[in-house]
Amino acid sequence: MKVLWLDREALALLFAMPLFFILVMSFALEGVFQAGSKGHPIEILIVHRNGGTLIDQTIADLKQLENLILIETYEGNPVTPHGAEELIRKGVYPLALLFPEGYTERILKPSKDPQKGEISISLLSDPAINLQLLATVKGAIQGVIQRRVLLARIPQRFKEMVGTFDGMEGQIEKLLEGKEVSNREMSAVSLIHTFPKGFNVGRRPTATEQNVPAYTIFGVFFIVLTLASSFLQEKKDGTFRRILAAPLSKTALLIGKLLPYYVVNLIQIGLMFCIGVMVFGIKLGNLPALIAVSLALAAAANGLGLLVAALGKTEPQVNGLSVLLAITLSALGGMMVPTFIMPNLMKTLSLFTPHAWALAGYHDVIIRGLGVKDVLTEVSVLFGFAFLFFIVAFWRFRFNE
Repeated sequence: MKVLWLDREALALLFAMPLFFILVMSFALEGVFQAGSKGHPIEILIVHRNGGTLIDQTIADLKQLENLILIETYEGNPVTPHGAEELIRKGVYPLALLFPEGYTERILKPSKDPQKGEISISLLSDPAINLQLLATVKGAIQGVIQRRVLLARIPQRFKEMVGTFDGMEGQIEKLLEGKEVSNREMSAVSLIHTFPKGFNVGRRPTATEQNVPAYTIFGVFFIVLTLASSFLQEKKDGTFRRILAAPLSKTALLIGKLLPYYVVNLIQIGLMFCIGVMVFGIKLGNLPALIAVSLALAAAANGLGLLVAALGKTEPQVNGLSVLLAITLSALGGMMVPTFIMPNLMKTLSLFTPHAWALAGYHDVIIRGLGVKDVLTEVSVLFGFAFLFFIVAFWRFRFNE
């Protein structure tokens, strides 16, 4: 007990590590079990132009669904088809529902030609969205749309056949609730799932394409423990003091020490993706873009390792802090739980982790099929994390101990 008390920082980490892990995972996993529920509704953009009263009624019905939040305007302006694509491309919203122009008129006055009479509503989604969640949302929306179409069309069919009857619409409402209406009118409106232009269309992302990048990032940041421990061991052995005698600046010395670990990280990333390709058959997308994200990711991981080496004074401190950061930041950054189903607070906090930016970059390349230009933001942020970690580490590093 006396030995533990002498290293109070390490003792504190023993309590902080499970505490942080419980808090982060509990808040993050809350979204897994409640995503699409009343407590954690899914936000969906609504695009409609000159749609008429039927769209207004359909939107009013959709608003009654507790698992959806409908977004009709963005920054004070109505959402346009192009605007919806850009917002999904940037990851601001995961879904958009696009109604065609003249929707009400086309429903109430259908063409006699079956091909011309078919009406398509587009459900635009981010390719990285969870498929089970997407299926749930699509099913709920489809049910609302079909019911409203039936309510709009069947009175007209009755009027054509037997004339106008007072209260006919109310009777049809009751028939619908009793499921006594035929489904013959439902085929006239189809809900088509698609992706924004420029994204990989024609295939759905697999679990492997989402998990391989996530757990690759998770593994990369375990270099923090190895790197920080090696610095500590070299200080204990006196090796680091002898290296300081070399005619090199302290910055050059630290960079030189980091290079082997940086190369190890890159080999680690390459090996993980090779396994993904050979074993699971994933498609890596644009290779230069993938390399750019990987270079930035390895730099951020090495920078964090150097920071832990600068902050840790003893082996228990280094071990505890390394594991705490590796697990907590991974959970917070979306490695274990997708960020889009996290509560809003957790989503915001995830942006302060390099893990979330690295995963977004890999998803852009592997799932969304984007190129180097499209991942420059993620790459820049990751290098920014690396630079920040290095600057703070250099400031706090104890060269003479």
